Amino acid sequence: MSAAPVLQVEPDASTTPVAPDISQSPAPERKKSDPPPEEGAPTWMVTFGDMMALLLTFFILLFSMSEIEVDKFREAAKSLHEGFGSAAIDYGDYVPVPTPEATDSNAPGVADPVDDRLDEIATALETFAVENGLETSLLVDRTDEGVYLRINDAALFQAGFAEVEPDRLWIIEKLSLITSAVDFPVNVAGHSDNTPISSIRYRSNWELSAARAAGVARALVDLGHNPAEVQVTAFGEYRPIASNETTEGRSRNRRVDLFYSRQTALEAMLAEEDDSTAATVEVSPADSL
Repeated sequence: MSAAPVLQVEPDASTTPVAPDISQSPAPERKKSDPPPEEGAPTWMVTFGDMMALLLTFFILLFSMSEIEVDKFREAAKSLHEGFGSAAIDYGDYVPVPTPEATDSNAPGVADPVDDRLDEIATALETFAVENGLETSLLVDRTDEGVYLRINDAALFQAGFAEVEPDRLWIIEKLSLITSAVDFPVNVAGHSDNTPISSIRYRSNWELSAARAAGVARALVDLGHNPAEVQVTAFGEYRPIASNETTEGRSRNRRVDLFYSRQTALEAMLAEEDDSTAATVEVSPADSL
């Protein structure tokens, strides 16, 4: 059996794959790249940083203003002492007590000598009232302004009269011993309720309250209190501490107040320091001639 003939197919030139001509093909399009990131912090950080700087400046300003008051006080005290020819006082860590108009208060934890003295006054008056059974007639009121001793009118006067009863002068005598030992100025203020008064001697509650305050002040001076440190005021019915609609309230409003002011206490303490400093100043031989 003979072999089958082999069929040979010549390749067609038309079907022969042709390699692409790279040199003539168009270049592929390049994608647009994203813009490069900006250097540094984001823009919102600038605003945030400015706000933090402003807040820091604000609090530093507040702190510096609170310290300036103390410096002004010390500089003013130094100028006064130098002006009067005495040695300047070194107040150290002492901070002046702010007046009622001041908005700042003493730093917590710092002892205040004025408060200590006022506390001594309040304690002495409260002890006197308790030891003599006068808790209902003598009321001690400790406030930011100072110390009030509120004396009910029935403890000292007859109704409608301004003279202290002779059998009640012992109250004023013992009070004078306490206030004289403290050596602080005292304001004696008369008060009344709003019930109209009908008296030949006193035409109004205001005049009655003035006469009662003057009577107590006169008794304090007669018993040894320094008259230069006694002030008399009268408010009549216009400074009530209770309602005038009730009998109890009217009874509380009829009173004489002994008031020891924080401001006058501070002035008295500074005056004491001035006197003690002037007494210790050494006199030079040139000054003694």
